[in-house]
Amino acid sequence: MKKWYQENYFSHRNWIMENLKNLKLTGNQLMILLMIDYDNEFRIPITIETLSQQTNLKTEQIDKIVMDLCQKEYLQIVSRNRKIVYDISGIFEEKPKIGLPDDLFATFENEFGRPLSQPETVMLAEWINKYNKKEVIKALREALKLNKLSFNYIDRILVNSNNGK
Repeated sequence: MKKWYQENYFSHRNWIMENLKNLKLTGNQLMILLMIDYDNEFRIPITIETLSQQTNLKTEQIDKIVMDLCQKEYLQIVSRNRKIVYDISGIFEEKPKIGLPDDLFATFENEFGRPLSQPETVMLAEWINKYNKKEVIKALREALKLNKLSFNYIDRILVNSNNGK
């Protein structure tokens, strides 16, 4: 069953503009959110680089804005059908659900001691689709024990542990 904000007649951008004062967005966050919605509507592939070109903001600024929107749970970056999807449905939810991806994103950010970069977020989203949560956490813990905290190293742990199965 479709949610109210998924109906064909519903305008995401109009709703965002009408509820702007309650959303507590900066001007740049609003611009990126509206751009993501526009790109999704017209099936334009979204990357940090394309958002940068569309908005004339630097890729570093876009990366930070995207991470801020993810932390507010307005945006979720997920892998669906082997494609990275920027999903803004969290902005329409009164109480966003905290699911598996959010828990893993928070865990990785806590362990790395910083927000994840866009490529790291994409890689983690791919792991979530390919492996179960326990496998990803186990690989993270193994990398921590060996003091080799990098996404490439964790990826090799995941690949090697699943090749042995």
